[in-house]
Amino acid sequence: MILLTGFGPFRDVTDNPSGVLASSLDGARVGGVTVVGHVLEVSYERAPARVMELCALFSPVLVIGTGVAVSREQVEVETFGVGGAAVGEDNDGRCPENLGAGRYTSPVAEALSVALGVARSSDAGRYVCNAWLYRVGRAADCPVGFVHLPPAGVDPERFLKALGRVASSLQA
Repeated sequence: MILLTGFGPFRDVTDNPSGVLASSLDGARVGGVTVVGHVLEVSYERAPARVMELCALFSPVLVIGTGVAVSREQVEVETFGVGGAAVGEDNDGRCPENLGAGRYTSPVAEALSVALGVARSSDAGRYVCNAWLYRVGRAADCPVGFVHLPPAGVDPERFLKALGRVASSLQA
């Protein structure tokens, strides 16, 4: 099983393409693996906690988070998430002073960027997406990756095929 998450609305983003993607691929099958799509609250604390609950429930082979980056025009795969201070209040009105020390480097960033045919990014930002990658990556028992989408989103079929390629490479 592949766990795919996206986010719901926040700030001026009322129709988050990452949440749309996660919802649209929920229940899809690729390469003999089922995708469980889940839309998360834009929350530094609740989003990673919910992902870990879902990991305990489903034991995925791969966890991929998605979020919108309103300033980007292309899909980009994040290479790592970093600790330290976050920037900006989440939907709960919170902004952590310190996410922790160090960083989490995604072991599937290269494979995912190749499968999607997109660039890798070394800047997951300092908002909830970065906190998600940093916290989930360090806590999950399987490979974790994160993809930033532009406001226009991404074709769900293209994304599904890429997930299948990455999952197959993990099972080989």
